[in-house]
Amino acid sequence: MKIICWNVQGAKKSQLRQEVGFINRTINPDILILLETLVNCQNSSLIISQLGYKFSSTIPPVNHMGGIWLLWNDINVDVSIIAKEPRIMHCLVHDKLTSKDCILSAVYAPARENQKAVFWEHLRQLHHSIDKPWCIMGDFNEMLTASDKFGGVPLTPNKTQRLNDFLHYSKSFDATVQGRLFTWKKFIKGKLVYEKLDRVIFRDDCLQLFPKYVVTNGPFTCSDHAYVFLNTDPHHAPRRGTTFKYQHSWIHYQDIHGIIKRNWKNAISGTPIYRIVHKLKH
Repeated sequence: MKIICWNVQGAKKSQLRQEVGFINRTINPDILILLETLVNCQNSSLIISQLGYKFSSTIPPVNHMGGIWLLWNDINVDVSIIAKEPRIMHCLVHDKLTSKDCILSAVYAPARENQKAVFWEHLRQLHHSIDKPWCIMGDFNEMLTASDKFGGVPLTPNKTQRLNDFLHYSKSFDATVQGRLFTWKKFIKGKLVYEKLDRVIFRDDCLQLFPKYVVTNGPFTCSDHAYVFLNTDPHHAPRRGTTFKYQHSWIHYQDIHGIIKRNWKNAISGTPIYRIVHKLKH
């Protein structure tokens, strides 16, 4: 099964709908998790209806902060929502292609220091109550090693302690990422800082269930966060054809320059990097 988790920093923006449409066409995830939606219950239904998923469950933001949406289609998976908390949504997922079951928890961890201790203690307690293979995806607002950050003030050991302690306590593992490592970027005091804040965590029982998993991180587009893409059994997934690649020989096709020029001139709002990515897709 294919799962994408993305801190979108607001789900109202039109760029998000365009990006989700592109994700659906190119990856076609079975489950899409959106974090920090910042949308109340009245507006969420209208936006979700435009994103291309048959089923959904939501957690509203609290004091205009947070919010979690879990969207899915039932072609390859069955999803049953188990529990909702302000920062976590738990569901039971049945993978129809492999007949495997696991608990999936979508997490939006606190960034404020005074809220972290309670949250991580709660995760430790959940470890004892979840009796099926457990996978956690989300924005953990924590880093594991010094290599999880590039630029800015270097990490000190105490900044990586919480996540390391939880992994050791719950016999869990930070999923290995193929390709680009960082999932968050921001200019701080005139310097660009990259961090790995979003990740997939497998408890030992879930890692044994999906030993051939693949995790990759998406590009930065309309959010400071990149999405995290988990494919639990890539060899069981139906083939969808080859990836689109530009062929150098097309330079000799007489209309190619006009095609590139027309699409590159398309007007689109958003950040510079979003506009470039949008033009390249077209």
